[in-house]
Amino acid sequence: MKWEKFNKLDYLSQTFDNSQVCVVLFHGYGADASDLAGLANVFQLPQPVDWFFPQGVLQVPIGPMMSGRAWFQLRVSDFDDLAQGNSLPGAVNEETEKVISQAVEWLNHLGRQYEKVIIGGFSQGAILTSHAFYRLNFSPRALLLLSGYLVAPQVFPSLAEAHKVPFFQCHGRQDPVLPLAGAVKLFNQLKELGLKGTWFEFSGGHEIPLDALAELQKFLKGLL
Repeated sequence: MKWEKFNKLDYLSQTFDNSQVCVVLFHGYGADASDLAGLANVFQLPQPVDWFFPQGVLQVPIGPMMSGRAWFQLRVSDFDDLAQGNSLPGAVNEETEKVISQAVEWLNHLGRQYEKVIIGGFSQGAILTSHAFYRLNFSPRALLLLSGYLVAPQVFPSLAEAHKVPFFQCHGRQDPVLPLAGAVKLFNQLKELGLKGTWFEFSGGHEIPLDALAELQKFLKGLL
């Protein structure tokens, strides 16, 4: 893994010679680019795949004398709303639009380099993915939504055929951070927009367990 930068976005990458496929994974709130980087060595896939792990643009406190990274701020009341299954209709605002635009610019840069770009993330990274993919100037190969959630559904547009891509979504039944109900709403929203979804529900919390990784590997193999 090595650190790189595009414009103002830092990211970790693992690349190979002549790879035509890449996977981008955005981390969750309070984590950083290294949080998901170990996944680059987990999957056994039929061809070389380049991996990219962007670093959240905001520094946020996660405990006494501790901080992590995030893609957009969450207020205490936001966590309460999420715990009650609400979709934070005002979460995509001027501040988050800037972050989404920054992520989209970088993804478009990758889209000019690779034949297939698979994008996704965990938790807040999955939320970011759900609001970035339809703004791209190319069609991603697929979306990977790991413990994601429906946020600001009123801003989802009617999608062009190019953006009606397959997606994989997994979620824990006992997730205390982003309850299962909000994940199901996201899945249904994307299906209504014309995307073809693969759903995997597991017994667990806000995590990516081994059985979810096994299902994700099956999905990736099917794409490649």
